[in-house]
Amino acid sequence: MAGKYPERLLIHLVNVQRVSNTAVDSRGLKSTTWSDSSTNVKTRLVFQSEQENRDGRNTVIQSWYAYFGGDVDVKSSDRLYEPSSGKYFEIESIRKHQNRVGRDFMVQASLLFRE
Repeated sequence: MAGKYPERLLIHLVNVQRVSNTAVDSRGLKSTTWSDSSTNVKTRLVFQSEQENRDGRNTVIQSWYAYFGGDVDVKSSDRLYEPSSGKYFEIESIRKHQNRVGRDFMVQASLLFRE
């Protein structure tokens, strides 16, 4: 169908997770509970770059892009979980792309993965 992101390019499956509850634990620290808002969402994950963060700890930070069809329900406050690799991706930003008649064609998410 013209004006729709080609599904054959969406080769990965992820779960979109949202904060379901925020509470304060016994130490007075915020504790956040995540739950799946959508499961088995077709996407395409593309690795961009990797850098080492040494601010206080030795952490590798990877930048990724996720591409979805235009009808996906995802927000910048969500996170993505890829069950096949066990990775959790933090969403930095969401950008929607429209086709020539103004319909949502594709959603692009900028992601961070901390190892």
